[in-house]
Amino acid sequence: MQSFLRPIDKVIFVLLLYISGFSGFITDLFMGSSKTALYFLYDAMIFLLALTSISYIRSGLAYILFFLAACVVLNFSYNESSFISTLNGLREVIILPCLIIFYNKIFAEGNEETAREYIGILKKYAGFFLIAQIPVAYLQFAQHGPSDFVGGTLGDKGSGVLTLSVICLVYFMSHFKKHLLEIGLLYFCLLPLLLNETKVSFILIPLMFVFIYIKLRLKSVLLAFGAAAVFLFIFNTYYSSNSHSFGDNSMAGAFSADFLGEYLAGDIYSSNDIPRLTKIIVAWQLISEQANTFFFGIEYGVFKGGTVLGMSHFALTYQWLLAGTRPFLFILLIQGGLLFTIGTFWLIAYANNYFRHTNKFGIFLLLLFIITLFYNDVFRNQNFCAVYFLLVYYLNSPLYRTETLETS
Repeated sequence: MQSFLRPIDKVIFVLLLYISGFSGFITDLFMGSSKTALYFLYDAMIFLLALTSISYIRSGLAYILFFLAACVVLNFSYNESSFISTLNGLREVIILPCLIIFYNKIFAEGNEETAREYIGILKKYAGFFLIAQIPVAYLQFAQHGPSDFVGGTLGDKGSGVLTLSVICLVYFMSHFKKHLLEIGLLYFCLLPLLLNETKVSFILIPLMFVFIYIKLRLKSVLLAFGAAAVFLFIFNTYYSSNSHSFGDNSMAGAFSADFLGEYLAGDIYSSNDIPRLTKIIVAWQLISEQANTFFFGIEYGVFKGGTVLGMSHFALTYQWLLAGTRPFLFILLIQGGLLFTIGTFWLIAYANNYFRHTNKFGIFLLLLFIITLFYNDVFRNQNFCAVYFLLVYYLNSPLYRTETLETS
């Protein structure tokens, strides 16, 4: 049975990576803005991968899955959504545990050759993905300017996901590029981050260079900060935004006290898109009104519906809050309350092997997760989650430690 399932796993995984990574732009061109059918397809693929891997669930992961399932059942016992709406909403919260179930099998003890094969798949995908973003992002930039439309092959409204995906994959590929020309071409793939409006790139690009190059030697520290400073200067010189007004369109303007105060924590009447931290605060206030919603959330599916299924009463009433930019912590609190949020953190710790093998790459990916809690909902994106958690499992595996020793 195992020998039969393994090639099926591989085919499904490759299709998941490439279809979810490239079909968004094609859909924008030929099918309009609706991607409901595609999202359902991605979720189905991830669910199938988990089904083929159930036999590899061990007690540590089983406890977490049971805890999360209990949170969902208790939420369903009192929320006003229909069973179908709840199932529809659960699609976006089960992709994380489903991927972790699958990668638990790929990186199980004794499966080193399989793990190496999947990292090879990711390397090939990363090369295609990074190169493809440059012409696609430029076309989107030429048509729409520096905006959320510049999502590369991920499509319209994918700018935030594109930025974090490029950062992760450039860091990953830097592990294998040792010649100066290869390194230069790899860093040229950061160009799409200059073409969209994601201001978090001001932080992530220098941070990435510091983590890649910094070692406990003066020369390495100077090289790391020097590379970060150069790219920060380039980014600051060529960055522009047509969707926000902040002085001189520079880093100083984008990170001024006045702009950040309004951008992150302004009041609910200050703009059409309620600031990120304000949304988290309002979410905490909403779930705190009752004990059951505080611990188990309001309802699953409030961020879905309206295309095929109808929206719930809560979603219709609070559309002014739920629409627009949505930090991941905001989504977790609204849907699952305090306990599901804790369960998700527990799942992240499990995927990181409870940080037993801490390294620079692992710390960097953990920082990305923390940033997204307050920044955007990239962990609802199937492609990013598939890449991110494969990297997490890779860097916690003996394979990564062996390759690090060989290339150091």
